Amino acid sequence: MARPKTDTEYTDQDLKNLEIVKDWLDERKLTTNDIQRVSQAALARMARIGVSTISQILSGTYATSPTKIIEQIISAIKHIEEQETDLLPAVETSVFKMVQTACTMARRNRNFAVISAYVGLGKTFSLKYYAKQNPNTFMIEADPTMTPQTIVKEFAKRILGPDAHGTNYVMLEAVISELKDTDSLIILDEAETLTPKQLHIVRRIRDKANIGVVLSGTEYLNGLIKPEHGQFDQIRSRTGFWPETIRKITKDDGAALVQAAFPGEDISDEVIERMMAYCQGSARMLVEGLIASVNQFRKGRELDTKLVDAIAAQALCLHPIK
Repeated sequence: MARPKTDTEYTDQDLKNLEIVKDWLDERKLTTNDIQRVSQAALARMARIGVSTISQILSGTYATSPTKIIEQIISAIKHIEEQETDLLPAVETSVFKMVQTACTMARRNRNFAVISAYVGLGKTFSLKYYAKQNPNTFMIEADPTMTPQTIVKEFAKRILGPDAHGTNYVMLEAVISELKDTDSLIILDEAETLTPKQLHIVRRIRDKANIGVVLSGTEYLNGLIKPEHGQFDQIRSRTGFWPETIRKITKDDGAALVQAAFPGEDISDEVIERMMAYCQGSARMLVEGLIASVNQFRKGRELDTKLVDAIAAQALCLHPIK
């Protein structure tokens, strides 16, 4: 591959990655499978970069170092290939990235990370994706009916195996011994449902085993942990990563999700904006509601704003966008 003529020299690794991207796009242009056909504009959206940016990167006219952006493109390609049999690939939305950062920070620093978001933004999906991709990650979905005894049993079953038995003290000590000074990570989703006694058990595991813990939940989780000298203060003082509550997905997130759902097409900005307006910042409403309905009732018609409006009204009883 000829070295692009720019003011900023591309590294050898940049050139290798560019060759991968170009070959991948060329292969997708030739395929007869619409699900696998991906245009340059579609890949740009899924990588969450501008269409003009990817064009400049690939043509060698990008003004500054392209390394970080090329890595984003390669990452998007990887996710597309990993999950092509699913409805949507793992799109790196802002929520997805925040969750990955929380998990990475907690594991690296062996402390707590707290991630809170409104429902329907893809938080649980992102946690499950991280757990699937990273060994020694144990994810538990908390439940309001859990007691300190049942949460110990759940830890023992996940970490020691289904045949774990003994008193709560015996199982807890065995869990701590198994995890001690390893690179393990515990993820507790729906953590706002936990009581102080249950969180005391989690804190004890973290302190004695010297591992990381991610607490994830809705906006109510922050309200439980934030007050100084409150009932969760011992968790608060051990938290090393704690961003503000995420309230909605961004416009770029929505564009990436919509484009991922229709990889063989160049979706217009007007269609994306209309779909985002209907979903009001909810990834779940966008993916499981509007996109799913469009796939069901489109029947080969052009995907424009009129079709989106019709399907939104008839299939989801959504009010027209003025």
